[in-house]
Amino acid sequence: MKTALASSLVRRRLVAVPTLAAGLLAGGVVGCSSLLDVKNPNNVNESDLSNPASAETQANGVLASVSRAWGVVLTPYSVVTDELTWIGSRDAWQNLDLGRVSEPTNEFVDAAFPYVGEARWWSNATIKRLEGFAAASVLSDTSNLSRAHLYAAIAYTIVGDMFNNFPIGSDKGTAAPPVGPANMAEVYDTAITYATRGIALAQATGDKTNERLLRAMRARARYSKALWAKFPHPTVAGPPPANAFVNDAGALADANAALALAATDWKYRFNYSANTVTTDIGFEVNQRLEMRVGSVYCGASGCAPTVGGNRVVTVDSIKLKDPIDNVADPDLKKTLGDFLSNTNHGSLTVVSARELYLIAAEAALAAGDTLVNTGQFVVNINAIRAFSGLTPYDVTNAAHPRPAAMLRYARQANLFLQGRRLLDHYRFNVPADLWQAGSEALTKPGTLFPITITELLANPFCVANPSSCQ
Repeated sequence: MKTALASSLVRRRLVAVPTLAAGLLAGGVVGCSSLLDVKNPNNVNESDLSNPASAETQANGVLASVSRAWGVVLTPYSVVTDELTWIGSRDAWQNLDLGRVSEPTNEFVDAAFPYVGEARWWSNATIKRLEGFAAASVLSDTSNLSRAHLYAAIAYTIVGDMFNNFPIGSDKGTAAPPVGPANMAEVYDTAITYATRGIALAQATGDKTNERLLRAMRARARYSKALWAKFPHPTVAGPPPANAFVNDAGALADANAALALAATDWKYRFNYSANTVTTDIGFEVNQRLEMRVGSVYCGASGCAPTVGGNRVVTVDSIKLKDPIDNVADPDLKKTLGDFLSNTNHGSLTVVSARELYLIAAEAALAAGDTLVNTGQFVVNINAIRAFSGLTPYDVTNAAHPRPAAMLRYARQANLFLQGRRLLDHYRFNVPADLWQAGSEALTKPGTLFPITITELLANPFCVANPSSCQ
């Protein structure tokens, strides 16, 4: 018996590897007309993967796999939070909306699980091949290897951010036991290791763009690991963490280093298209109409999707208002407009300068640095506000929110649909609006998705020892 990952991969004769549309601020995929179109030059026979000339195409394949996984798993995750609300016909979405997070048979979490496993596996396999080319001195462009490290860091961070347990060691034809809830920090360690190696590769060639993105992802992974550690694993019934704020020296150093390379309002995004990879989250919201943007953020008349997209988000429809200027948050409005107007091809942000400033601001808040207007909490919050042309935050002004409330708002507005909201619900003790009494989301802070039924039935370690896969 093979794992679900092995079963899905071992059948492949062709590996679809869309090309990359690269920019300084966005990562994306363009290219193939069909994943199994043999006329497509980006389809590579598995036997050709040993050819160093395929290195760029292989790195692009990792991008395609990771971006697809992100566009799929983000859907059930966002429905659990207040960011999306179920309005359709499928009960499994409603269960997530009500805070029933840990059901392994939920069809939509189960559908996402193999994509995440594939992205993790494909990252590892590609890096191994490209490192072999480098060791043999036949890799002409190491930027493809540094990019593969970036995508691997993203893939492993997704696993840690989304799941309470995962069979990380499974290979194409070989099953492995899950790491266990208490050991899931290992996935962040792996993400950090990949980012560190990628940084060294980028520095060796003076590749400032990849260095910045890799430093940003290493900051993300280090921050996420520190946040993960605030919750018990496995999760248990009880209150949220007594100390909700993260102050990790490594995450802060990486955030500042990445910002030093570019302090503009940049966002690293996965871009999608009809000819390459599409997003399940866009399909479910904008095409199938299974859910809409949560009422905490947007009124139904202004943010409800239309079949085919093309919904213009109006200022009056935004319900989440800036606490100082009392206006719709400009970045949230822009994000919603892009997401709702592009059907299932809207770009999705992975990491941004705004998030790095938030990491730095939170570290300062945790250290108590909020008492004067020159404090680093204020400096970093105001760097974000300046991007949007908002009034500077003044901690000495009694009419302005207190620092903890300001941080909570800034994260909610600037990290929308980026897979960050659920642990903020938990640690700040701000439940999503539709969580039902008795649900795991309310009773067990820190609960994420479980290993799902497809893997439970396919992985021999789970079959032999079910408790190890909980």
